[in-house]
Amino acid sequence: MICRKSTRAADYALASEVVKSAEFAALPAAVQKEIRNHRSGLWGEKDTAFILDREFGGADNDRHAVIHNLRLPDGNGSFAQFDHIVLSRYSRTAAIFESKNYAGKISKNAQDEWHVWYEGQRRPVDIPNPVSQVRRQRIVLEAWLRAKGHTKAFEAIAVFVIVPPTARIDRKAIPGDERIFKSDNLVAAWTPFGGTTRLSRLFSAGVSGMHMLGIARQLIADHVPEPNIYARLGIDAGEEEEAVVEGETQSAAAPEPVPMQEPEGGDADDEPLPDTGPQAHVVPAPDTQAIETIEPITLPAPEEASPATKRGRKASAPLPVCAGITERTLPDGRIAFRASPDDSIGKEALSSLCKGKAVWNPMFSNWLCLPDIAGEIRAGLPDAIREVQMP
Repeated sequence: MICRKSTRAADYALASEVVKSAEFAALPAAVQKEIRNHRSGLWGEKDTAFILDREFGGADNDRHAVIHNLRLPDGNGSFAQFDHIVLSRYSRTAAIFESKNYAGKISKNAQDEWHVWYEGQRRPVDIPNPVSQVRRQRIVLEAWLRAKGHTKAFEAIAVFVIVPPTARIDRKAIPGDERIFKSDNLVAAWTPFGGTTRLSRLFSAGVSGMHMLGIARQLIADHVPEPNIYARLGIDAGEEEEAVVEGETQSAAAPEPVPMQEPEGGDADDEPLPDTGPQAHVVPAPDTQAIETIEPITLPAPEEASPATKRGRKASAPLPVCAGITERTLPDGRIAFRASPDDSIGKEALSSLCKGKAVWNPMFSNWLCLPDIAGEIRAGLPDAIREVQMP
């Protein structure tokens, strides 16, 4: 699913219009070079974004979250610019992709100094070390996940430098542990790190789709817009718009996904439940074109009980519904369904049935619904589990 769309196709079109304009010829040579380099970089990002969206961003793909053009503070007064991030919930991995639009032969020397040999040139062009650049981005993302309490959700982070299919990579000088690949080999390069099979997903202890989505939205909320290059160079190129998730505002706080940990002190369902009265609803997913939106569910407020009745009332003991899934009746009459934390099949089946019918309670990882809805969920669970288990 695409959580933050790429704007690089539109940005590239704008840069091309600037280069074609009559005013461009009158600009200083250094400014012209910077704009041309900017346009070249946009082309590389556009190409990589297309591949990632095609492979991981389908509307029916709830296994991955794709984020483009993200800019986060690095904690040192500057920023880390992420071209592309792919979160994968079953493998609990995060992949960072850095696009470089080099057209020549990419190589480096024994001192780890990188350069590109272009056809027809007698000397190579020195370039910054692209692998070191993306590794610095990994440090920033690791720090962000640690600060937000999400290190258990995405335990491994890998970095990939992506170049055009027409580029040449000097594999004699660049060893295999330097993750630099042509864009047409992108998916094959990523698969050993973050890929899963249908069979492995049946036994995976991955995070839920909603939890992954919450972390993605939180990342997007921390995004800092990049400076307008044309304004910096004193060029009036019109307004540039960043990719914004539908319904998202930069000032709005992202929902706080609960860090992955089991509550301490016994069964979490014995603790007070959060208010799920008339105002409660499931947070709608971003980008309604790429992610199925969950309609808000409003539960009627329970009947008022006397103070004596309120005191001492507890939820019923958990009752097994089917393997790995239990239900219990809450003091106000609602039903709470919960899948075992290590039952990925039960979690997926229960989630598919409850979306649009029940309210997700992230504090205790259960679904809350009215008694008449609970009957529909119970009846549908066996078929839902069989569907998840199908190869």
